[in-house]
Amino acid sequence: MTPVDERRKSLARGEGLPEPLLLEDPMEALPPTAQRILAAAQRLLAAGGFEALKLSAIAREAGESKASIGYHFGNKDGLVTALVDSLAHDSNRGLIEETAAMPAGEARVRALIDGETRIAADAESFQSFFDVLPHALRDPALRERVAALYDGYRETVVRCLDAAGPEAPADFRPFAMLMIAIVDGLAIQHGLDPDGADVRAATELWERLAQPFLTAGAAEVE
Repeated sequence: MTPVDERRKSLARGEGLPEPLLLEDPMEALPPTAQRILAAAQRLLAAGGFEALKLSAIAREAGESKASIGYHFGNKDGLVTALVDSLAHDSNRGLIEETAAMPAGEARVRALIDGETRIAADAESFQSFFDVLPHALRDPALRERVAALYDGYRETVVRCLDAAGPEAPADFRPFAMLMIAIVDGLAIQHGLDPDGADVRAATELWERLAQPFLTAGAAEVE
């Protein structure tokens, strides 16, 4: 087996923590059979929640054998780990790419808030993530993985403010924690009451409250 094959199997099984803020799609590191299995698991999770993630159902949906799931992901835990990674990828990549295109300061903060608004309003993606989250709180291995993803997401927010590294103001990371809590909370409210929970109005208010703090912090970095 080549080093590349070893790396692909390691990624598929969720071994080791991913480098934060990778723009590459985790699916692209997997061989075609593993991609089909993971895509099938994504569909089943979206349609039926965590309880739908049974190996026999995933194999049937993917048109593959249960043995293939074991070969590529080790077990169901490895598959769920890869599934969580894939759920976090698109939102992180979008935030990084959109904010990087803007000059530091008010315009970049606006791009960050706009990106977070779209994430909070994406009920379908959050539904899948929230289906997994209760199980992550009870499963030590999955909890560690999801905690690492949240850590990467916090780093994403700081990077979006162009303040990563030792020069970043100490308050930027607690700010990232608060922002993620707001996005998650808005996503829950929007999922429960899409007509009554105005995500855009809430994030516009958050931007007005946060803008003075963020612009002042960005000036410290320059």
